[in-house]
Amino acid sequence: MNDVKLYGTITDDPDIRQTEGQNGYKMARFTLKVEQSMRDDGKSYSDDVALVAFRKNADIVEKYLKKDMSVLVCAHIHAGSYTTKFGDMVPTQSIVVDKVEIVKANGLEEPEAFQAMPETVAGLFAAENEY
Repeated sequence: MNDVKLYGTITDDPDIRQTEGQNGYKMARFTLKVEQSMRDDGKSYSDDVALVAFRKNADIVEKYLKKDMSVLVCAHIHAGSYTTKFGDMVPTQSIVVDKVEIVKANGLEEPEAFQAMPETVAGLFAAENEY
């Protein structure tokens, strides 16, 4: 089973890009600050988790997700690789967004897209990932 569930706060507005090439597609990258359990010393801490969404999911991330929103993300881990210009193969791992639900906007003035948004965005994400 390859299933990742995260709850946290978006640290910056998503970075939207178009991939190169004849079959280029949209991708959205964003970081989620995820609070962790308290340590033995009583202090809590957080991790910044990098996420990526492709194609239809990237369109929805671009339209609805903004900095400081609290979201619940369902994702999976994708392992891949690329080859450098020197011929070296470099392994990669990405956390790929499958679904997301906005929990709250954390005091933000509601942007126009947020006002027009359905109660949950989870149903808008593509049922299957294409990447």
